[in-house]
Amino acid sequence: MAGIESIRGVIGFVRTVAAGSFAGAARELGVSAVAVSKNVGRLERRLGVRLLQRSTRKLSLTEEGRLFYDRCNAPLRELESAQAAVKDRGRSPTGILRVTSISPFGRTYLLPLLPEFSAHYPQIVVQLDLQDAVSDMIAEGYDVGIRAGQMQDASMVAREIAPLHFVVCGTPLYLAQHGIPRKPADLAGHNCLRWWSSGRATRPVNWVLGPNRSGFAVSGNFVANDIGAVVTAALNGQGLAYAPLPLVLPLFRSGGLVPVLPDWIARPAHLYMHYPNRKQLPLRVTSFVKFMLERFRKNSDLVSEPKKLIAPYLRRG
Repeated sequence: MAGIESIRGVIGFVRTVAAGSFAGAARELGVSAVAVSKNVGRLERRLGVRLLQRSTRKLSLTEEGRLFYDRCNAPLRELESAQAAVKDRGRSPTGILRVTSISPFGRTYLLPLLPEFSAHYPQIVVQLDLQDAVSDMIAEGYDVGIRAGQMQDASMVAREIAPLHFVVCGTPLYLAQHGIPRKPADLAGHNCLRWWSSGRATRPVNWVLGPNRSGFAVSGNFVANDIGAVVTAALNGQGLAYAPLPLVLPLFRSGGLVPVLPDWIARPAHLYMHYPNRKQLPLRVTSFVKFMLERFRKNSDLVSEPKKLIAPYLRRG
């Protein structure tokens, strides 16, 4: 009996950390919050350490709790996946699907597809986390992740969605006031809005331009850790942005932004869909991956030649 109670405590603890509260874990497990709290409390007494710091406002992990969560989460996910794979045979896919995506791509291309996906698979509950900082998908409990660049992790499968081209752009008014750059050297006379990626502290990413992927150090009065914020600043007329073409293409069509330097479009990265490298993946995971890859790879905004995509929006003056 003690063994069964320990397993209940581990499941309750892991679900509580993932949900952020006993109540959230209780909803997923179909029990009361009091039952979850008691199971976790018994587990703590059995281990002789406190795993969670409790207050009236929130729960937080202790150092021992963080270590225990990291060691328990992946095996528990494996067990759940094995159970789901067996249950899924001959059935419609069901259950919670945790997906993480870089925010700009998720908002522009993934979210519009979710109504159709849900119509096909109404018993799958998609939990979408739009952020760029996830580094260990399995440890953090995600089933599928969309990232720029391929994860160097043998435990993950990487399926390419599309090449990721970057383009320089600004508002019509900004370009009318400051001129249209014709070559990268002209960027020295412009306010270039920059961003930095995770792990680079506050050192901005160089602009990679042209087929030879030459790096250019540019300068400007705005730096952000979110590419969407940089695009918004450009949209407000603050300067030029260097951004993924799939993100800014809708803004070219609306007239909010205009592409420049068409001969200097670069492809410094690719978009990938990642998921765990397991023999027995739940049907909800394989269904999502197949559905989304089919539609992404048919989307002309993602797979067409970039010069062709931006040609209608170039300013000749």
